[in-house]
Amino acid sequence: MINISFCNGNTFVGCIDSEREALLELKQDLKDPSSRLASWNIGDEDCCAWGGVVCNNFTGHVLQLNLGNPNPNNGTGSKLVGKINLSLVDFKHLIHLDLSGNDFQGIQIPKYLGSLKNLRYLNLSRANFAGVTPYQLGSLSNLQYLDLSQNYLLQVESFSWLSGLSLLEHLDLSQADLSKATDWLLVTNSLSSLKVLNLSYCELHHFPPSSSANFSSLKALDLSQNQFNNSLFQFGSWVFGLHNLVFFDLSGNQFQGKIPIGLGNLTFLRHLDLSDNEFNSAIPGWLSKLNDLEFLSLRSNSLQGKIPTSFVRLCKLTSIDLSFVKLSQDLSQVLDIFSACGAYALESLVLRSCQFSGHMTNQLGQFK
Repeated sequence: MINISFCNGNTFVGCIDSEREALLELKQDLKDPSSRLASWNIGDEDCCAWGGVVCNNFTGHVLQLNLGNPNPNNGTGSKLVGKINLSLVDFKHLIHLDLSGNDFQGIQIPKYLGSLKNLRYLNLSRANFAGVTPYQLGSLSNLQYLDLSQNYLLQVESFSWLSGLSLLEHLDLSQADLSKATDWLLVTNSLSSLKVLNLSYCELHHFPPSSSANFSSLKALDLSQNQFNNSLFQFGSWVFGLHNLVFFDLSGNQFQGKIPIGLGNLTFLRHLDLSDNEFNSAIPGWLSKLNDLEFLSLRSNSLQGKIPTSFVRLCKLTSIDLSFVKLSQDLSQVLDIFSACGAYALESLVLRSCQFSGHMTNQLGQFK
């Protein structure tokens, strides 16, 4: 964002009186044990100088409220606690709202957030919201970034409200309960601007059929730790048509059978995690087609056999985890493969409980 400031002589436009009052009302309903809102003082008339508040220098309207907790893992001491005052609807020009990492004590996400029509960024992650996500959020037609993740008692019963967010680029609903949202693929597939989709730990168990992927802009897809428990082939061809994917995580889903060759179409992948499933084939040599890979995990599957010699072409790998893969291979062969061109890139090589044979050699010295 580029802010161009206009002034009349030496006097900049201050905040709008009604918005200043709205901020003070917002503060009244919040406990602030670490005094993060100490600058929100009735004696200071310029609310644009208050902590977490960003105004338009020309109009004085509040554009951003950055009230996310900077230390969400440090207990309750730095969290804002309480409820969100209805005065929030007075910020008609607000484009950025961050309330993440606070404690709203299990209340429902307020329906009136849907009236903030200019919002482009909304982050309510790790804020202890609960209940059903209100469909009114679907009125935020300018929204580009939506993060409702890590609200452990949050439910999404249908994705239909998301269909109105045609500009959405980033959607994170991880750890929300999506077990009733059978339309999740149908709706997300209609969001043509979507680049990041995180639905990990969401209790998804139904993978509706779809013949093609319309969200060709998608670059990161995380479906880890769900309950699909079937063959990855049953996903349908749409998965293998996500040609622009850079990040793909399918770990922890009990997928069975062979690792499908269709994944070889995702040639821009840098991160591929297939760990903690039940794939039971040999390690496929076609994985070496993914020569942009930097991270690969096949940990804790029923894979066996040898690491394909074609893996010498994975020259960008910085991390590979083959733990609990039964390698009928000599250790020196394994090290030869990964030292061929990756000796200067590789940072983490995990071969725990791989049952390989041989002696420890000085080949480890090649990994710089």
